[in-house]
Amino acid sequence: MEKKIRNCFISYHHNNDQVYLTKLRKVVKSMKVADYSLKDDIGHFTDETIYKKVRSKMRTCSVTVVLVGNRTGHRKWVDWEIWASLRGYKHPYDRNKSFKPNGLLAIFLPTEEHSIPRRLEDNIESGYAVSMNWKNLRNDFESKVNYAYWKRNNMTKKIRNIRDRQESNYLDFFGFRI
Repeated sequence: MEKKIRNCFISYHHNNDQVYLTKLRKVVKSMKVADYSLKDDIGHFTDETIYKKVRSKMRTCSVTVVLVGNRTGHRKWVDWEIWASLRGYKHPYDRNKSFKPNGLLAIFLPTEEHSIPRRLEDNIESGYAVSMNWKNLRNDFESKVNYAYWKRNNMTKKIRNIRDRQESNYLDFFGFRI
């Protein structure tokens, strides 16, 4: 029996973690996983336009992969992507336009510190999100994606998505957000 291909959206800090995304895409080519992420930086568009582009990509995905580095939790769009991926949608008259929330997989990058987005942390703590370390990427990535997909279909009651969306990027300065 042939394995199903899993469609993934990858959320990451564009400026800091692009090198890891490039490496991840090389690993993904050898597996039954399709990358539906945005290929270019679209930060110059309005919030509304960016949200629509992200949401349309997620509509075709079943798992959102978050690359967690040292600035990931500070990024507005990473939070919005996680928020959008955890929301299902029932179209009022066309079932083909409806979709379930995505599964959620956190990959902790090989950085000294990790800035975990609060919404992601909520879902790791609730048991909905799956997590793994970058060093295990080649051996565990496909099985972790499949586990996140399984949770998407069987554990949606554990989704925690009640926080307001982050309004801007921020910096930590001695424990304070600025």
